[in-house]
Amino acid sequence: MKTLNVTIELDPVNDGAVFAENRFKKKEEGALIIGTNGESRIADALETNSILDRLNEVGHGEYLGKSDYIAMFNGDKIINFGTGRCYIGSVIILKYAHEKLSLLEGEDFQEAAKEFESRLITIVGDGQEFSALELI
Repeated sequence: MKTLNVTIELDPVNDGAVFAENRFKKKEEGALIIGTNGESRIADALETNSILDRLNEVGHGEYLGKSDYIAMFNGDKIINFGTGRCYIGSVIILKYAHEKLSLLEGEDFQEAAKEFESRLITIVGDGQEFSALELI
């Protein structure tokens, strides 16, 4: 849907009619952004692309169990400890199917969150406890 905006400020270079597009999105389509602290939100396609572009140089991806969901995050923030590796922070979760990444829809959000939460462990450092995503 487009809306017409007309600006007349006696500026022949910039005055005139401009179509302003309204951005609409499907309510339940996007990527799940979820933190190891349990907070979450949905990112639309535009924000998802922006995040993936910013992760381009530092991104790391992990499948969540045997599902088609993949969690992506800053690989420079991985913590190595005696018996393994983990990550504390937020991840963006998409679906990897048919050899491509795709947005989540409908029940995917709950299923992806459940897979993510099943991979959380508690680590202790300097007397503090943190929830962390266990990495394989």
